[in-house]
Amino acid sequence: MVMRDYDYQKKLQRVPHGLIFGVAEGIARYLTLPVWFVRSIWIAAAIFTGFFPVAALYLLLAIILPSGPA
Repeated sequence: MVMRDYDYQKKLQRVPHGLIFGVAEGIARYLTLPVWFVRSIWIAAAIFTGFFPVAALYLLLAIILPSGPA
C-alpha cells in the first residue's frame, strides 16, 4: 500500500524506545529537527531555569503524550 500525503497525519507523540520516556525524540520528529538539538534545548532550559520547571514539564509531557510507533 502506498502512503499518500493526505493519508498521513502529523501527531505529537513520544517514542517508546527513546532515551528518557521518548519525549525529546517525539518532539524532534514532530518538528523535523535533529534529536540532539531538541535534547540540548531541554538541557539548556533546565540549567537556566533551575531544573525543576523544565523537569516538571518534561514529566507532564511524558504522562500526557500518547506513545507512538517506534
